[in-house]
Amino acid sequence: ATEINRNNGSDPNAAGREKVIQTQLHSETRAVLCRLQGIDRSLYSEIDPLHLPEVLSLIGRHHGCEELYLALSSSVMALFATVNMKKCIQQERAYHTIRAVEYRAIAAEHAAKVQQLDAKLAAMEEEEAAAGNEGDIDFNHRSNKRRRK
Repeated sequence: ATEINRNNGSDPNAAGREKVIQTQLHSETRAVLCRLQGIDRSLYSEIDPLHLPEVLSLIGRHHGCEELYLALSSSVMALFATVNMKKCIQQERAYHTIRAVEYRAIAAEHAAKVQQLDAKLAAMEEEEAAAGNEGDIDFNHRSNKRRRK
């Protein structure tokens, strides 16, 4: 704990967070601390199920797969209790509806740009036809200026 305090001397919140990660989110360390304090109950039963995914993510990042497995096996029922399938489907539907609208707007912008370009091409073709040299524009003509030697 003192080493964690030294490493996070200027930020007490970071020090506290690191202490919780190192002690409470590691099963063996937590078991030793619980025995010292005479406590014999699961930590996960006291965590709000809506916060469990973040807690499990911290365990996996800081303590590895074995600890993550132990934590998941202890909290799997609480996780399933938080899943509202109807709400999940409604949220996914809303997401895809929004994306479809966005893509339609993008497609409309591209279609408008194509129409502008078609109008420019048509105007150029009309000018060429009026001048009598439709499509015969010579872009490779040389300058009339004499070259100096």
